[in-house]
Amino acid sequence: MKKSKLTEKSIRVASPFDIASHKTERTANQKLVEWINQIIKDRHLPLGIAEQETVGVDRKQPDIIIYESLRSEKVLCVIELKPPYFSAFDEAELKKPAWEKANKRKARYFATSNFQWLIWFSTEKTNKMEPEERQVIDKFHLSSIENLDDIEDVRFKNPIIKGIERFLEELVNVHTGIKPEPLLPIDDFLIFRLQEKIYRLSRYYKPIIRDETHKDVKFSHRFKKWFIEQQWAFTYSDSDFEKAARQTAYLLVNKILFYNLLQSKRPGELDPISIPDDLTKGGLLQVNLQAYFDYVLKNIDYETIYSTDFIDQIAFPDNRAVVEEIKELIKILKRYDFSKIGFDIIGRIFERLIPQEERHNLGQYFTSSDIVDLILGFCIRHENDTVLDPSCGAGTFLVRAYQHKKLMNLRKPHQEILKTLWGVDIAKFPTHLATINLAVNDLSVDENYPQIINDDFFNLSPIEKIGGEEVRKKELSTLSGKKVLIPYPKTVDCIVGNPPYTRQEEIAEISGLEAYKENLIEKALYDERRKLADISKRAGIHAYFFVHGTKFLKEGGRFGFIVSNSWMDVDYGKGLQELFLRHYKIIAIIESKVERWFEDADVNTCIIILEKCKDQKERDESLVRFVYLFKPLRHFIPPAHDMWEKQKRRFDAIDNLKKTILYHNDFYQNDELRIYPKKQSELWEEGFDVESGKYTGSKWGKYLRAPEIFFKILEKGKDKLVPLKEIADIRRGFTTGADEFFYLTETEIKQRGIEKQFWTHKDIDGKIVPNRIIIGPRDADSIVINPEKLKKIVLLINADKSELKSKKILSYIRHGERRGFHVRSTCSSRALWYQLEYREPWPILFPKIHFDRQTVIANKYGVQVNCNLYELKPKKKRNNLALLCFLLSTPCVLFKELLGRVNLGEGALKTEIIDIEKLYIPKDFSKDILKSLRKLACRS
Repeated sequence: MKKSKLTEKSIRVASPFDIASHKTERTANQKLVEWINQIIKDRHLPLGIAEQETVGVDRKQPDIIIYESLRSEKVLCVIELKPPYFSAFDEAELKKPAWEKANKRKARYFATSNFQWLIWFSTEKTNKMEPEERQVIDKFHLSSIENLDDIEDVRFKNPIIKGIERFLEELVNVHTGIKPEPLLPIDDFLIFRLQEKIYRLSRYYKPIIRDETHKDVKFSHRFKKWFIEQQWAFTYSDSDFEKAARQTAYLLVNKILFYNLLQSKRPGELDPISIPDDLTKGGLLQVNLQAYFDYVLKNIDYETIYSTDFIDQIAFPDNRAVVEEIKELIKILKRYDFSKIGFDIIGRIFERLIPQEERHNLGQYFTSSDIVDLILGFCIRHENDTVLDPSCGAGTFLVRAYQHKKLMNLRKPHQEILKTLWGVDIAKFPTHLATINLAVNDLSVDENYPQIINDDFFNLSPIEKIGGEEVRKKELSTLSGKKVLIPYPKTVDCIVGNPPYTRQEEIAEISGLEAYKENLIEKALYDERRKLADISKRAGIHAYFFVHGTKFLKEGGRFGFIVSNSWMDVDYGKGLQELFLRHYKIIAIIESKVERWFEDADVNTCIIILEKCKDQKERDESLVRFVYLFKPLRHFIPPAHDMWEKQKRRFDAIDNLKKTILYHNDFYQNDELRIYPKKQSELWEEGFDVESGKYTGSKWGKYLRAPEIFFKILEKGKDKLVPLKEIADIRRGFTTGADEFFYLTETEIKQRGIEKQFWTHKDIDGKIVPNRIIIGPRDADSIVINPEKLKKIVLLINADKSELKSKKILSYIRHGERRGFHVRSTCSSRALWYQLEYREPWPILFPKIHFDRQTVIANKYGVQVNCNLYELKPKKKRNNLALLCFLLSTPCVLFKELLGRVNLGEGALKTEIIDIEKLYIPKDFSKDILKSLRKLACRS
């Protein structure tokens, strides 16, 4: 028993065979009827009232009836309900009773639900005994509730109501003919059924693993060792047991599924799995299944799949609920003819069922075949191209690369294609999956040799060392379990993939070694003694895959990654930009306006295609195509399919999209996409700082996401607009390190008796005035600052303590030291911690943080300035007014929005000096404009 976090009620890890757990079913059913009727009323749905029937003589749980309309006695749909420990597909307790009641009442539809899922069936199709995926009209996720005691907890109540609302709306739409009955794709339905089984099995396995770990010391040691082998850090946390439970369930499903797949290819050699209906013991079930698996091991091998692992012993507990779930799984798979299932379904199942948290920690997210095929379409140019995925996960890119090559030459043998594909992954489990995913492309070949390396990509080096090929040899596993030593290639034609974008702070957690991050950086950034790139330590791990991959790529070879798009606009992305500009022709950078390419990842992404090029002139002349898609990829690319004709149609569509992108040398836009070509030399100039002689980076994201008017302005102002730094100097205001010490009101100053020489100065007229300071843009209520309205005065002290004896300022300095101001980093970095000198005021102030209005301030009266503002001084004094006016203009607001950093929340926009320096400003202002502006200013 454990406690519910909200109610503190006991929660039972129940099973369908636990009679005591049925006590809350009726209450939960009544709640569902209440919510259904409320939805029908609130949404004005043309349905009758939902009713809960009374218990029949058979004492079976009452179901819910929905009538066709308010006055109709004709039943439209029957819903049968059971608690969450039942499967929503349970044949005996849910589906069969619901089906029988639907027939008895002549209801067109029936539904089954366990409060986690609602499955909607067609009575007619079920009567005809059509395949299950045809019987099911649709499925609706309701909640993750485990105990019906929690039915009114908002965490479960709200999603249940939303799910029921979706179901009722679809029921009305289909019943009234507004929509046709949806057809569930066979592959997707199978994946859903397997996902459900894995979820339900892992739910039983988790407490078993947790209890064994706490009770049995020997088990605990073996479990921890197994965890480390998976490249996981073991902390005895709940998520650790969840991971292990999921993998236990996954491996069992994997074995049974693969056996069915193999049996469909060798029906004369292997018998279908058959388990007696009356078998209820886990040990007997294990013996039965293992007999099938052992036959494969003995006669065909496949040791990689069927050799037992430590975690396998957990899969068959003497728990009747688990046994029934496994028997049901076998029955589900029996319904499918796997000889007709698509080649990529196994890979899709593997990738989708890796636990979400684990996928995040390893940076492994499901990559859709549309994205993968588009990247491969750019990168693979010949069937013999060597392809490397340095973070291959379950092998999606390699499996699709196999299909590309097979389509290029249908006569190319399976093993010949495998020789051109290489994958690397640090984690053991994904490499196991990738091996299977590639091998299943031809199960008639027993000795499959997928070239998948279980190692850290950063441990691999293309540099020739003593020992030559022998040093580069890696052990590869065949499906038969045989080991072969093959040297990995020094160079490849293509590097493709979806590298982990794990944040720096998570890297050590994954590896379990604190020094891992530093070693990774050292290995990645240096090519022997030559440093390839200057990557900030704030960058995600994906940045280092680009650098290390550069060492392996042949001249003219293609790089195709889908990565986080942050490198285009943040300071730590400048190192990647410089790497690309120095070593590659950037072929295309592609983003989508309308879809997130990782639906379960909280990261915005882009596709980047590079071609390695040593020739600087060729690189400089090359055009970078910034491509912004206004339609989903599916609009351009037909679905993946096994039929040759449809495969060819798909790859032709990808080729057409690629050709469209590469055709345009000038700005192009239609309702499908926008292409903004930019010369690579111009990107270099835009990010290169002449004064420092370094590449300091630029915001490339604007070439993708900016509105059309931005591109028109740039095009028309090509020779008339320059970066602000070319016509004005820019500096940050005072960074004191202790504002509460340096900034005082006049009242506070006089109370302390601080001498005037430290808080006043002579203005241009020789008058003694206070050192008024503007702290932020909100201190100015108009374009011109009124010093009298500024409350704070800055202390400007520029003398040694020995020169301040007998002065009140000295006692104030000591007061500051007692408060610890002198040890603050900014203060302690000065020769005299309290030293600030008077600064000659500059005429224009530009805020660091911007809110909903454009604020630019004229510092007409020469006040001092805090670091929340930047000071600007035009190189030509006559341009002061014109620059001020332009900075307040609509075009400048647009430039600021595009160049600024929107990472502060609440709509705030931040601009650093490097951003302001790049604002587009007219190169010069004509005499007529200057004259008009002066007249306007005089009138004001």
